[in-house]
Amino acid sequence: MSAFEFVFTFYSVMLGLAAANVGTGFADMWRDRRAIEVGVCAPLLAAIVLVATMNLWLRFWRSWEGVEVGPWALITLVAYALPLVFLSRAMFPGAGSTTSLEDHFFQHRRVMLAALAATPGFSLIWYAAQGTLTPEWPNLWLAIRFAAPLALMVFTGRTANRLGLVALLIWVLVGLFR
Repeated sequence: MSAFEFVFTFYSVMLGLAAANVGTGFADMWRDRRAIEVGVCAPLLAAIVLVATMNLWLRFWRSWEGVEVGPWALITLVAYALPLVFLSRAMFPGAGSTTSLEDHFFQHRRVMLAALAATPGFSLIWYAAQGTLTPEWPNLWLAIRFAAPLALMVFTGRTANRLGLVALLIWVLVGLFR
């Protein structure tokens, strides 16, 4: 097994956990749709987490040549994946909750948006530390991906957050093809 295969397996488990949590969340939304209002923000946030997970997986796949096994590699991968794993669970209220998913989002939106910004934030720090943070398309995409959730924290209205999450979803979809 190569170093890349060894580390990629660990990373895939972390990212797979986030994707599985989103899938379970979508199933729970469907199952409980008559008892609890789903709203707009929770499904948008779940879709963003799912696409962000795909982005991370594809980006890591493209960097296979420079992968080395070691504690820093694992710490870095956990820093990238853990905010999405956390968010994939935190975006849904616990079992038996009667809070609407929309209300749950607005009660905890700052924490959720900070978690959404954490992964690209760590990437920007990593690139800056390596001296590879340049004003080129991949880094500009990443900077906007980092800034957008932080900018949404300023807006408290439902419409602004819904539109912001739609824009962010489109942005992470664009990122799949960068």
